[in-house]
Amino acid sequence: MIRNQSVLLCLALLLIGMTFPPSAAAQDQFEAPSWTLGWSTDMDGGFTIEMDDDWDIDGEIIAYIENTRMSQVELELTYDVNTWTPYTYDGPESITVAAGENKTFAITLSNDNDIDAREYNPDNTSTLTVTADEKVGDTSTGNQEIEGTIRVPKVFNLKPEVTLSEDDLYAGSTVDISIQLMNLGNAKDAVKEVSAEVRSCPHLTVEGLEALEGTVVDPTGAQNGKETSAILTLVASESQPRRTCEVTISLVSEGDETARSDTFEVEVFAYEGGTTPSNDGDNDDDDSSASDDGLSMESNTVPGFAAIEAIMVVAMVGLLRRKKTFN
Repeated sequence: MIRNQSVLLCLALLLIGMTFPPSAAAQDQFEAPSWTLGWSTDMDGGFTIEMDDDWDIDGEIIAYIENTRMSQVELELTYDVNTWTPYTYDGPESITVAAGENKTFAITLSNDNDIDAREYNPDNTSTLTVTADEKVGDTSTGNQEIEGTIRVPKVFNLKPEVTLSEDDLYAGSTVDISIQLMNLGNAKDAVKEVSAEVRSCPHLTVEGLEALEGTVVDPTGAQNGKETSAILTLVASESQPRRTCEVTISLVSEGDETARSDTFEVEVFAYEGGTTPSNDGDNDDDDSSASDDGLSMESNTVPGFAAIEAIMVVAMVGLLRRKKTFN
């Protein structure tokens, strides 16, 4: 009997407890209707701006406000980038989101006309912060913010630029030329391969190309990059006839695997008579002339004396015969 009374008492207390309102802790387990700021654009790996050949920047990032309230929400929007960038950003200053609505807005990125985009190292990144603030009058009733990483793309444009020597190139000789490695991109690059093609002159070669392979080249004229140059040698064999030769030097970029080249013409001169003039050529000519004059004098003198002696012999014989006749 006592046991049954205890059971009835417990059931009564349980029923009484169920009639009380839920506690504050229980209420916290239920999320009150609110609003959420987030990214529609995938920003997990960061956002890379598009950039064309003229270094014009273009980009658009999409964010959203999701309002789960039963009434509309009005928010003020602000934007901030944590470091110097070559672009500007623009988005709405405020947004109104209806009850139960998920509304998006765009943040556009474009060039800062006062800045050369090549001056920005693409190895750097910037962080864009978007803040949404709900206000009643001048009082903030709550705010949220989101962050995203923004990058500029790496642009590769490695090419050679050749400066010819003022010296003439003769068959059987060499001449040096200067080659500058022009990095017209915005990131460091390197020479993967280098080659030379010679047209119209099979006996002309280019030496020193192998030394260029693996050379790291800073951006030319940007980011305080250092100029990179080298010396190549044009070699004309002795059998090379006089001709205008077309030479093409090609570099393959390690950054984008693209070959770019510079083509120039060089004239090869052939020596007359197939001999190579030297600094003492005039002396040789003088010696040759002197030798020729000596030989000429010797060859002319000997026959002259022989003729005189013959005439004298004939005259003496004539005189002797004449004398015998008179006797």
